[in-house]
Amino acid sequence: MSVRLSGFQLLSADLPATTREAIDSEIAAAFNADGVVDISTASAPPAGSSSAYALGGTIQRVGGTIRVITRLTNERSGATLWSDKANYDGADAPKIPRHIAVDAGNVVRCGLFGASTYKRPLPDSVLGDYLQFCQGHWDPQLDDGRKALVPAQRVVAAVPDFSWGWAAVAGGYWKVALSADNPQVAKQARASGRQAADRAIAIDPGNSEALWIKSLLLDRNDWAAREDLLKRAVAAQRLDCGCEHHQYGELLGDVGRVADAVTQLRQASDMLALYMYTPLSLAEALVAAGKPDDAKSQFDAAIELAPNSEIAGWISLTKALATHDTGPLLDPKVSMQPEQRAALLGGYRAVATRNDGARVQAVQALLALPQEQQNNAVARLLGDLGANHQAFQLAARLATGSSGPALFWYPGMRGTLDDRGFPALATRLGLTKYWETTHTEPDVCKEKAPPLFCRTIGHPRLGST
Repeated sequence: MSVRLSGFQLLSADLPATTREAIDSEIAAAFNADGVVDISTASAPPAGSSSAYALGGTIQRVGGTIRVITRLTNERSGATLWSDKANYDGADAPKIPRHIAVDAGNVVRCGLFGASTYKRPLPDSVLGDYLQFCQGHWDPQLDDGRKALVPAQRVVAAVPDFSWGWAAVAGGYWKVALSADNPQVAKQARASGRQAADRAIAIDPGNSEALWIKSLLLDRNDWAAREDLLKRAVAAQRLDCGCEHHQYGELLGDVGRVADAVTQLRQASDMLALYMYTPLSLAEALVAAGKPDDAKSQFDAAIELAPNSEIAGWISLTKALATHDTGPLLDPKVSMQPEQRAALLGGYRAVATRNDGARVQAVQALLALPQEQQNNAVARLLGDLGANHQAFQLAARLATGSSGPALFWYPGMRGTLDDRGFPALATRLGLTKYWETTHTEPDVCKEKAPPLFCRTIGHPRLGST
């Protein structure tokens, strides 16, 4: 299935004449060469009566901003299937071609790939709704899940036997659950999402999107059941975005199989390098694998793909905290409470100097922070400072909340794994059951001197019962 680049019109004379070519080049790069949807640079639509898709738009400077309108049309019917308007800071003009390509590439590839799985051509109105779902689904800002859910519900109302439409409904409910303030609303959304995913899978057992989305709607600590769904999704090899590999890599990182997580996330990045969360997840996994230098380029790639300066700043800070780079912490523009900034700076300096007195003071400052400021970075820094029990206590609280257990597998957290409370925590989080059920183990249990908790795993290789 091809999309013809019809070009972007430059409505302001002061825009560089090379902008159109730069956009076309970036869009071509945003589409996976091995995927179902590809890019055509033909000057006219192909002959025939089937749908012919064209991607183009306009660019105009409005005051200090640059306004971009992107459109996907069916050249055969003349219908506009999808349109999006975005305003960018005029100072970011060189980055705009990349932003257009990322946004358009994700939405268009998602929509046309999904449409290609149906046995008949989707009517323009249905495809338009499906593309609206795709826009909400791929929006890096997750604060409004209904932008994905409502159009997906319209799709299955019109075409009830469209498996990928039901997967879209499941994805919409997943976004609602992510953004729900009320736990009961989140619980209901996850249940409705599972029902939609089950319907999608019943229609098409090889629907890899429904499989990976359902894995996120199960009980988070049911690791084995979630992994089974993700393995089925990876084996189906249906999506050209690498989403199955991405989600499987995230799960493997949580259960301590960090090397396998990096492998899966590299595959996801190879398939979809132009999506902010792909290099960001790979960067975090590389840090956990003890490869912070390798992670830096991935963090930088994620920063380049950020949709706005606020998110770019957040990723820059994440990079700094992950790699012990104190430079951004010294920047007053970085949004952070003064006491948290001071405590983190003191902690990183104490790690670098290895002064026992400075370390004690740094630990005290970190522990004195308000609970809402005691995040993953604080837990890891406590571990780096040798305050293993305090690091364990904080990481346990975060792991049973929204963070998950991936925090424990960072190199600086190695000491927390020998805390006497860790075996019980691993049981409570479902990790021990996962390792025993799947006959696997976290990477740390393969070390020459593994943590004591490894002996508690009923694993044949370890000779335990």
